[in-house]
Parts: sequence; structure tokens; C-alpha cells
Amino acid sequence: MKGKLVLPILALILCFSNPGVLFSGNTEATTTLSLSICGNSLVDDGEECDAPGETGVYSTTIAGRQCTATCDFGPYCGDGIMQTTYDEECDDGNNDDADFCSAICKIEPAGSGGGGSSGGGGGGGGGSDEELGDTQIRVVGTGYPSRTINILLDTDSVGSVKANAAGKFEFTTEASPGTASMGFWSTDVNNVRSVTYNTTFDVTQGAITNINGIIIPPTIKVSNANPGAGEIVTVSGQAIPSATVEMQVNSGEIIERTTSGSDGLWRVSLDTGRLKNSEHILRARTITGSSTIVNQSGFSSAVQLFVGVSGSAAKPSDLNRDAKINLIDFSILIFWWNSNGGNSSPSADINGNGRVGIEDFSILLFNWTG
Repeated sequence: MKGKLVLPILALILCFSNPGVLFSGNTEATTTLSLSICGNSLVDDGEECDAPGETGVYSTTIAGRQCTATCDFGPYCGDGIMQTTYDEECDDGNNDDADFCSAICKIEPAGSGGGGSSGGGGGGGGGSDEELGDTQIRVVGTGYPSRTINILLDTDSVGSVKANAAGKFEFTTEASPGTASMGFWSTDVNNVRSVTYNTTFDVTQGAITNINGIIIPPTIKVSNANPGAGEIVTVSGQAIPSATVEMQVNSGEIIERTTSGSDGLWRVSLDTGRLKNSEHILRARTITGSSTIVNQSGFSSAVQLFVGVSGSAAKPSDLNRDAKINLIDFSILIFWWNSNGGNSSPSADINGNGRVGIEDFSILLFNWTG
């Protein structure tokens, strides 16, 4: 029983020694109850460690790992989980070199593992014939409750998985070692499509590369894209469940927050009287966690709001607003490559991550009309 117990007794012995009443002879019945106390410097049952004063900060080695306040080990290189937050490129569960993942959890060139890749003739100078195991990617994330998550690997579809009622999903796929890019997208209960969330990382040969904390950005729509000045517009969509949804007007000019329900649905009433007569851009993202550890999703797709003026919304990836997605849009994307999208409208930074890159190119190809 692990917890914050302040008890001076580690074991309680109950002895019954009245012979002839329940027992015959000189028999004693003894019951022992062991209590696990986190913080007593003893590793009791159910504890991984017990080291008062340690904070569980990240360690680059197994030997240097630290204990948390709940008597579990904090993250470390060698725990078998790729901690991308701490710049790990791989984690094969040890601190050994020459096994394709170095002692400090960095990718080693394929030629450096298992005794070299030089082949060669007789003797023992060739490469190792040790079985490396499967090269796989395992993804754990959160999406819209009970909705299908579609998954891309290097722009190719590799499958889909349905999130459970709490929005949680897991997915595993075979992969080739080296740099990989994965994309994730879904549709909400109203069949509004999310943006494609992309992440790029290195895949370790002969190991499972774990990618944790994927969050599908929310969907967003407006009840009226051409309201008169002062009208109330409903902005809504679906997000991961029970999360703070932050809706921004024009990159933070106005910010409205609400909480998504257990079904992930969210809604904000926007008073357009607070906006000037013009075209405005609305986006949303989810925020979870505490004040010390905050997790934010990427932004949703951008929707246009024309307050007091006429206009029509541009389609995703239609960077020149001609209702087609073709080489002209590709040229605009290349012009803004590796920038923040500049003043293009809609932005060439299609996925809203602050940089025009391969992820935006993948989204443009997905929506290609020719």
C-alpha cells in the first residue's frame, strides 16, 4: 500500500495465544501486514526506488537515474522509451555503444553496429550475424473520442486506428531505419477534417522507436462566415476530451477559452462587435496539464470570418485562391520555404507550426487537384 503514510510501525503482528479456545496445543496464529512507505529510504514492495531529496530529473545514464517523489524512477537514457523531450534519438534499453543506439541515446550509423559492416573474408572481421529484431514505430496519442485516426508514414498511408471513448489510441507499424516523417489526421462527428499533424524523427534499426504524446489538433467551423457587424457568431468543433480549447482571432488579437466535453465537442460565442469590418482568421488549439507541465496541440486549420464585408473562404492549401491546388500553389509554397509563411494569405505555413517545410508540402500534395 504505497502512499504518504506517516507511521512508525513497518509491520503489525497480531498474535492469538489462548490454547484450547480456537487452537489445540501451544499453537500461535500470526498475521503480518507489510506497509510500503515512500520516503523512508527503504525500497519497499511496490516501489522502484526510495531516495528522499531526489527530484526524478532526466539522466543520461541508467546509473545516474533519479527517484521521484512517488518512488518511481524518472526518465533516463536506457529506460527503453525514446524521450524526444530530452533530445534522445533512440533508446534501446541500455547504455552500450556499437548497437545502432549509442550509450547516450544517439543514432549510430548502420556501419558502426554489431562489429562493423565491412563484410570481408574469413575469420571474425565481418559484420555481426546477431538477430537485430524488428524495426518498428509505436505511436501513443490522443484524438477525438471514438473517431478514426488516419496515419501517414513519409506521405504514404500506413493504416488507421480508432480512438477509444477517452480519445486514446495506439498504433504500430514496420519502418525503415533513418529519418522518418509521420502524419496524423481525423474527422470529427460532423465529418469536418482536422489538419494533418506531422512529426519528424529518427528510427533506430532493430528496435522499436516509441513516439508518445501525439495530440490531434481540434477541428473548427463558424456558424456564419459573413456576419454583419455586431452579430454573435458560434465557433465550434471537436477536440480531445476534457481539455482547455483556446480559440484565437488573428494570431492572438482576441483569445477565447472554453473546455471540451467528455465527447470532445466545444463551442465559443464570438461577439463580432469587438472586431473591425474586415477579414479575420480564426484558429484553435487544445491545452492540457498543470501550470508546471503544459501540453499544447498544434493549431487547427484556419477559418476565415468576413465581418461587414463580402468574401468567400479559401480551401486548404489553395494558396492563390483559385479553387485549385496545383503547381501555382506549389510555387508559392517553395517561395516561402523555411520561412514563417510571410504575409501570404492564406499562409504557406499550412499546418501552422511556424515554419514552411516538408509537412506543409505533404498537406498540399494530399489536397492536390491538378
